[in-house]
Amino acid sequence: MIGEEAEAHRPLPFVLRPVPDELLSSWLARHAAYYSVSGPFFAKWLMLGTNNFQALDYRLGFAQVARLSEKLRCDPISLIAMTFIELPARSAEFVCRGRAPQICRTCADRHAREGASGAVPKHWRLAWRITCPTCGAPFSDTTERPHSNETLRDTSPFYRLWPEALAGEAIIESFLHGDDTFEYSPIALMQALLVQTWRLFDANGRGPTVGWALGTIIPEFDDFARPIKRRINHSAVAALPISFRPALLAGVSRVRADPGLLETVRDETILRGRRAFERLCETARMDAQASRKSHQM
Repeated sequence: MIGEEAEAHRPLPFVLRPVPDELLSSWLARHAAYYSVSGPFFAKWLMLGTNNFQALDYRLGFAQVARLSEKLRCDPISLIAMTFIELPARSAEFVCRGRAPQICRTCADRHAREGASGAVPKHWRLAWRITCPTCGAPFSDTTERPHSNETLRDTSPFYRLWPEALAGEAIIESFLHGDDTFEYSPIALMQALLVQTWRLFDANGRGPTVGWALGTIIPEFDDFARPIKRRINHSAVAALPISFRPALLAGVSRVRADPGLLETVRDETILRGRRAFERLCETARMDAQASRKSHQM
């Protein structure tokens, strides 16, 4: 019994160093591979109460933190920082589930050289990122172009908007890091700009046809979006194809520079789309107000 109890509390003889900003599930999966065991077997040995490592990225109990801290010889704060648990509630909706839709080829190559092949940083799942915060390189699309070394800056149909998209990315990061000068939450605005509406006429004079609030600011968005309209939903921003993300971020940037654009977009958005747009703009205003109050406390 004493031997079994000692075994249950024995830490791993060798602990892999996490790569910068690595996801907890990625780190655990790499340990399983290092010790040549399956993920479920490793999870059972850790006594986590689940075989699903990815579930731990979003929900991590005190007992699980204690077990991992003991087995992997790391402090609880560092463990929690490897998850999405501390993300603000609304921005947590903008975390891509399942396979990461984006990758930094530069960092992935470096991980491989350093013996951390397959490591997945948290920012590879964030739906407002188009560049790597570790090295600054543009992301590559792992869904539409899984084996291409080209970056999003080269492959997106909205590559001409890249400087504005970078500004939009920086705006969201600034908001999430406590900038209290915002009238509207840029996170909520991402949803508002993806509200679907109808256009009386398209660029070729045909109509009525489907459009999106963002199309009022960036007209070419509607043309590229129509063929995949079922994949564009304001309630699922994280599911937006990454190649469309530069347009959305550029829209956020333009609204930040000129909030009056929201009134123009509202006037061009009709039927149920207008009601949804108004509701989400009000949510954006209230979220910004709540953020200001929380940072004043």
